[in-house]
Amino acid sequence: MAGISLQPLWTPCGHVAWTLCQVPQLLRSRRLATAWLHLLGRTWLWFLLAWLAWSWLSLVWSPDPRFGVEQFRATRVLLWIPLLWPLRRHWGPLVGAILVGTTVMAVLQATQMRLGWPVSRFPRGAGLTTPTQTGLWAAVALSFWLIVVVAVPLRRALLALPVTMLAGVSLVWSATRASVIGLMVELVLANAVLCVTSQGWLRRAVVRAVVGLAILGGAWYFAGSTLEYKMRQAVKETTTTIQGQFAAPAEHRLSMWEMALKGWRQRPLAGWGIGGMPAIAERTDVAGPAQYGDLRSVRMIHSTYIQILAETGVVGALLFAGFAATMLVDVLRGLPGRPLMVASFGALVVWLVAAAFDGFQQSGGFLTVGAILIPLALAPRD
Repeated sequence: MAGISLQPLWTPCGHVAWTLCQVPQLLRSRRLATAWLHLLGRTWLWFLLAWLAWSWLSLVWSPDPRFGVEQFRATRVLLWIPLLWPLRRHWGPLVGAILVGTTVMAVLQATQMRLGWPVSRFPRGAGLTTPTQTGLWAAVALSFWLIVVVAVPLRRALLALPVTMLAGVSLVWSATRASVIGLMVELVLANAVLCVTSQGWLRRAVVRAVVGLAILGGAWYFAGSTLEYKMRQAVKETTTTIQGQFAAPAEHRLSMWEMALKGWRQRPLAGWGIGGMPAIAERTDVAGPAQYGDLRSVRMIHSTYIQILAETGVVGALLFAGFAATMLVDVLRGLPGRPLMVASFGALVVWLVAAAFDGFQQSGGFLTVGAILIPLALAPRD
């Protein structure tokens, strides 16, 4: 719990917590062997291991193996999955640790907004990690808080509502478009699943969706000037690009994605190998927005899925898709009659959607979120 609660706060804290959490696992490894053998029976794990193996194998044909190792070493944090697997029955305390950590993070953001402290290299309200990571944790926390609000009696719901609202404000302060989009998708999918899998929860699912939208909308109205500007900019630039009013994409991410896809078409089956993105960039004839500089210096394209496709080809993309699909099927099978668990499914939806807009596979902070959520979403029945 201590290790999980430290993850959203600050990268050094997360590193320390991650290291300390390995010690009890090593000391108890013989007793935990049965739980780990059970984990090996999950189809999605084999897809995940196959994707990792193929990615590492792609170093053989990578134009820059050293950079490939450097960017892909973040995958070590996927060991959170076996670390937490024997503890899945303690779903409540582990989720509580997420909510404690993210609430402290939101308080830190509030002091930044009010007092300009603690000082960070990022804009005010972004927290002490990257704004994208802060926003991702805030969206995940909001998914859990919303199920609490509709699951407990009214008096307790009213007590939980201020902290739930703080999570929404935290998300908006981070000005992270990817997580906002992920949360909006979550409010549709998770509440639809809640209606289908939990008898008598239709009204609560509707309330959960309405409360979530109201909190997000209210936070945006009162504290969302930076986020509003970024969203309007993205909509405007994407629209003008689709309409063909520019010779090249006007939005930086679209330019990088176009560049990566052109590179992928040169080596569609096996890709360029991990670490191959700079080589693709050096050869590009795609022009990005002038204010962002030349695309030939790009090292990461802000899309997990497109980068997987470009670097590991169709093979790597299919293996990762197999992992995501079989994992979600496994999660959905465990949801009937367990409404609280829908929050874990919703948090995973946020993570998977946000991954389309940032490079999760080369960031320990982003991968940690998913690696913690997967065991929580697969908690066994009592």
